[in-house]
Amino acid sequence: MIAIKAAFVTILAFAAWSDARRFLIPNIYSLLLLLLGALAWVAGFPFAAPLWSHAAHFVLALGLGMLLFHFGWFGGGDVKLYAALASWFPLSSGLFLLLTVSLSGAAVVLLSIVFHQIRAFYGPAERKKGSFMTRRIAYGLAIAAGGVFSMLWRYS
Repeated sequence: MIAIKAAFVTILAFAAWSDARRFLIPNIYSLLLLLLGALAWVAGFPFAAPLWSHAAHFVLALGLGMLLFHFGWFGGGDVKLYAALASWFPLSSGLFLLLTVSLSGAAVVLLSIVFHQIRAFYGPAERKKGSFMTRRIAYGLAIAAGGVFSMLWRYS
């Protein structure tokens, strides 16, 4: 089971790295997370709830994520990665997962603000243009951090 957890963390780390570097989360990471979940289920990973609960969490996360994407509040890669992550947790853990990802997101936003302020202060004059509100946030970092924390909390 350690190998499954290590693969889980590795996939999320690659997705976070891709989002941080290019603001893009390739579909392969979401697909790998789903396939790893299916493999874990077959291998006897200690999921604490029936399969329908995990599937319901996936469908709910994907549906709400698509709604957020429609309004431009969430990126498409973020929606797919979060839904794939949600499939690892039963519906009863949905609020906990959302809380951990949201708190991780708040940390990412605060660190991004600090980073951009330091960079604007010490950087060249042409970088001082534009406000923080026009900058993008790599929310894949928050999804990965919240997912790893939730995995360690729920399945350790």
